[in-house]
Amino acid sequence: MRGLEQLRLAVDDSTACEDLLLSSDIGVSIVAIEDDEPVDAVVVTDPTADVEFDAPVICYADCDPESVPRPERFDAFIRRGDGASLETQLRWLVARSTHTADNLTRLRRLYEGSSRLIAAETTDELFERTIDIADRILAFDNSSISIDVGDGFRIRSTRGDFDEDDRIPYDAGLLGETYRTGESRLINDIRTDETAAPHDPEYRSVISVPVGDIGVFQAISTEVGAFDEMDHHLAELLVSYVAETAARIESEKALRESRSRVEALHRGTIDLAAVTDLGELFDRTVAVADEILSFDMSYIGVVKDGLIVPAAMSKRFPEDGAEPLSVEDGSVAADVYQTGKTRLVEDMDEADDANPVKDAYRSGLSVAIGDFAVFQAAAYTPRAFDEADAELTELLMAHVAVTAERIRAEENLREERDRSTALFEHVSDAAVAYEVDDESGVACIQSVNNAFEEQFGRRDIDIIGDDLLAEIVPDSERDPPELCVADGERHRSEVQRLADGQTREFILNVVPLDPNAADGVGYALYTDITERKQRESELERQNQRLEEFANIVSHDLRNPLAVAQGHLELAREVNREESFDAVADALDQMEELIDDLLSLARQGEVVGETTAVDVGAIARRAWDTVETADGTLKISSATMDADTERLAELFGNLFRNSVEHNDGDAGVTVRVGPLDDGFYVEDDGSGIAADRREVVFEPGETTGDDGIGYGLAIVSRIAEAHGWSVAVTESAAGGARFEFRVE
Repeated sequence: MRGLEQLRLAVDDSTACEDLLLSSDIGVSIVAIEDDEPVDAVVVTDPTADVEFDAPVICYADCDPESVPRPERFDAFIRRGDGASLETQLRWLVARSTHTADNLTRLRRLYEGSSRLIAAETTDELFERTIDIADRILAFDNSSISIDVGDGFRIRSTRGDFDEDDRIPYDAGLLGETYRTGESRLINDIRTDETAAPHDPEYRSVISVPVGDIGVFQAISTEVGAFDEMDHHLAELLVSYVAETAARIESEKALRESRSRVEALHRGTIDLAAVTDLGELFDRTVAVADEILSFDMSYIGVVKDGLIVPAAMSKRFPEDGAEPLSVEDGSVAADVYQTGKTRLVEDMDEADDANPVKDAYRSGLSVAIGDFAVFQAAAYTPRAFDEADAELTELLMAHVAVTAERIRAEENLREERDRSTALFEHVSDAAVAYEVDDESGVACIQSVNNAFEEQFGRRDIDIIGDDLLAEIVPDSERDPPELCVADGERHRSEVQRLADGQTREFILNVVPLDPNAADGVGYALYTDITERKQRESELERQNQRLEEFANIVSHDLRNPLAVAQGHLELAREVNREESFDAVADALDQMEELIDDLLSLARQGEVVGETTAVDVGAIARRAWDTVETADGTLKISSATMDADTERLAELFGNLFRNSVEHNDGDAGVTVRVGPLDDGFYVEDDGSGIAADRREVVFEPGETTGDDGIGYGLAIVSRIAEAHGWSVAVTESAAGGARFEFRVE
């Protein structure tokens, strides 16, 4: 307020009041309550404090006046934090401290009358009371309040000759200037003011005061100089009460309306949650938007094949008011779908990407529904929607998206169940539907198909509710895979199951009914592979025999043949009888080996009948069949149960290995000797590196230039056929040592 002296304010808590008063247009200086200086008013934040001041005392605290000891000590009670009421009270004190007794009477009556203003529950009631106070207390014969209604001012209350249905433009003279500038005016003679454009040419003086940001209060007289500064100050004080009360009423009204809309929206979403059809869901959604959010025109567009296609429209939406839109055309709806961000278009003419289907649309609201649809509301007037509308619509569409996802999931589940049921009934493999009980862990049979009945000899009607695992799983199997369905897992494996009294081989497929739910409900499909497994086993045995046959032929026949060829050449040159004998022996050995191979090929046996044999004698015999160069064989006697011919093959391969892998100039020395439970063969050759001892028995593994890598593999195979283990270590001389033990 202009023209008032600076107010000196004593407070007991400067922090509590200072921030509230800094933005005030009252000149206030704050002093401590303990200072012994004259003050205009005192603010106390402690309602229990003793107060003895000549100046008015305001209790500024969170308390109920009735609970305060001796409340008459205070001139006013203001709730702590209510800066507007504190400022109003101080304004009154400032005015009271600067005027005469007559004016103080008007001021006191105005202050008393303000309680009626503050008690108003609607703005209409507030404005009526304001005009009444201006008339009775301030003696303003002709006063009015003009309120901004969006397309100009409307006179809400008056004692003059105005028509309340009239619209006054925003640029109308002093009224428009006061509203635009927010500054109050006192004009003693309108004829001298360029901005004044009175409604009646007889008007001469006026007080014009802005009412917050909602309108303007004016007191008008046909007399020149009808108002003075005190009238002006009182009008400002009155209007400050009005502005604060109007703001409070509108805030409370907006809060009530918002709460009411949210509660209604909550009830609407509960109804939507019970819908089981997408079409019905979209129809109900636009109905809720129409009824609860008060949207006159709205529709939902569902994205299909790159287009946003209208799926539901409100009753008042024009039939031609929406059309399919491309998700790539850059429209508002396309942008909302692409980004998922809500768009509030206050004026279509001002939005570059707004291209409404109808030119009459002036504002709109677009909200995404999940990733599959867009909600749009339209209006024929600009700024028909605000942020509150956007927030409530987002809340509604979030519920719609969740419900739509649930409906689509249920539809997919029903379709999947239908397909599963059809497949279950017509699948050629044995199938059972079952459920795993959470507490007992029992897989209870729900139904079986015809193939199951035939394969397992169990009729559907006889085993419903029975324990599936007890019916068909052998006692030896632990943790049957059928239980995987309890965790919602798929499973595939080869298993053995009891089928009509026999243990047979199956491929088991465990399929949960709902892959996303660990509810223990699912299917088990059993594909009988018993005959196939038998054929595979027989084929594997045949392949092993063929491989062994080829390996032995290529490897074990080579050396006797080489011996025979060598001695034959020598016999031709020198005609030595001994060479012919050696050739004959080699040929005999080859004949015996061929006989054994034929026997192996026919019978699939690596080792024939075993007897107790002299290991040393067999070793000496094998040594004589090997090209040993300058090698030496040393034997310590040992006895083993063995097949003589296969044991000779074993020694022959070991001896060839020692000779062929000897890197020294001297001939290799090979020793054969007994162990507690077997025998050993070792040499003083190059030995076998530690990192290769695990692989030397693999077929094809060789380090020589002329070997084919089957010698030690045959050794291992013959030992295994005898029931012996074989291990490679290092001999005392640093060569290779093979130890054979009975397992």
